[in-house]
Amino acid sequence: MKNFQHLVNTELTKSIENYDKLSSFVYELMHLDKNKHNVWVVAKRQNLTLMTDNPYLGTQLRYQQNTICDAINRKFLMELKTSKVKIIPQTTDLKKRQQDLYKVGGKASEVLTNMASEIEDEELKNSLLKLANQNK
Repeated sequence: MKNFQHLVNTELTKSIENYDKLSSFVYELMHLDKNKHNVWVVAKRQNLTLMTDNPYLGTQLRYQQNTICDAINRKFLMELKTSKVKIIPQTTDLKKRQQDLYKVGGKASEVLTNMASEIEDEELKNSLLKLANQNK
């Protein structure tokens, strides 16, 4: 059986930790709340890329991108030369709103209630009553 440490790519975890440090620094520098805003920072080959899913924040980052790049160079002793801002699509939850496909009117509700009173099968009777009382 392999050791757990052999299954995890250490270079990948180090780069993720470095990106997290850069992102945290940008949050502090721009006075942003991590719970309200999403900012991802990637530094590769002397290029700094700031990514966000908020177009308004993207505009603010675009105005401050050179200042952010200079501050990162000073703090982390990097040699970033260019910077750019990307706005990525927002992540949405796949929660579907349940909507009624149809609404039962007053007369239809009365008819369903009358039909249910004449039916002997309990399951069918309860289903019709539930449908009839849907809007109440």
